[in-house]
Amino acid sequence: MKFFDAFMKSVNFDSPYLSWMAHPAAQAIFILVIGWMIARIARRLIRKANIPGATDATTLTVRPVIAKVTFYLILLSALYAALTKLGVPTGSLLAVFGGAALAIGLALQGTLSNIAAGIMLLILHPIRVGEYIETPSVNGTILQIGLFSTTVKNVEGLTVFVPNSEIWKNRIQNYARHDVRKLLVDIGVSYDADLNETKRVLLRVMENDERVLSEPTPPECHVMSFGDSSVNLSCRCWMAGDGWLPKASDIRIALKTALDEAGIEIPFPQRVVKVLKD
Repeated sequence: MKFFDAFMKSVNFDSPYLSWMAHPAAQAIFILVIGWMIARIARRLIRKANIPGATDATTLTVRPVIAKVTFYLILLSALYAALTKLGVPTGSLLAVFGGAALAIGLALQGTLSNIAAGIMLLILHPIRVGEYIETPSVNGTILQIGLFSTTVKNVEGLTVFVPNSEIWKNRIQNYARHDVRKLLVDIGVSYDADLNETKRVLLRVMENDERVLSEPTPPECHVMSFGDSSVNLSCRCWMAGDGWLPKASDIRIALKTALDEAGIEIPFPQRVVKVLKD
C-alpha cells in the first residue's frame, strides 16, 4: 500500500497529458490496473524461480502456492490503496475488511480447515509432488498440492481432487521416502506338510532371486500360527523400492510354483462334519 502511495506521489499530474489523472476516481482505477499488472508479473516470476536449498519436489510443491498467495496479496493492497484514494476512511476499510473476514470465516469453516491443512502439508512435507501415497480416501501419485486441495493421479490414471483436510486428518502412507522395502507374503500349507522342508523351499526361492537384498536383513521364513485349515507361514525379504509391484508379484508367483513342484499343498478352507446317529 505504501508502494502505491509513493508511486502516485511521484507522478506529475501538472503535465497536460496526465491532467485527467488528477481526479481521485481516475487515480483509483490507475492503481488497480498497475496492481493487477504487478501481481501478474510477480506470479509469473515466482512460478519460474528456483527456491535456494530446496529439492525439485519441494520447489514443485511450494512454488505454485507462494505465487498464488503473492498474487492475491498484491491485489488486496492495490484495492486498499484505490479505496483510500477515493476518500474512504482507513478505519472504515479495516472494519469492513474485518467484518467481511469474520463472515466469510463463519460461512467457510470447511474451506478454512482445508487451507490450514494445506499450510501444514506445505510446512511439514509429509507428501511432495511426484510421490506415491496411500490414504483411506485415495491412492496415487501427487500432481499438485494447493491451499484448498491436493491433486492426485490414481492407479487407474484418473485425476482426483482431494480436500487437504481429508489427507491431513487421516493416516498417510508414503511409498517414495525409502530406497528399500520389505515384502511380506503370508502362506498357508497343509498340516501334512513337513514344515522344515517347506521353510527350506521358500527360503531357497528368495535367496536365489537376484532382486532380493541381503541387507538390512537376509530373507526370513517363520511359522506364525495354526489356522483352522492350514499352518500359516510368513515369508519376508527386502527389495529395492523402484518397480515394486512387478517384483513383488514375481516373488509371489515363484513361491507358489516352488511349493507346487515340491508337492506341498496350499489347502482350501476345510470343515470336519460329524453325523451322530441316534
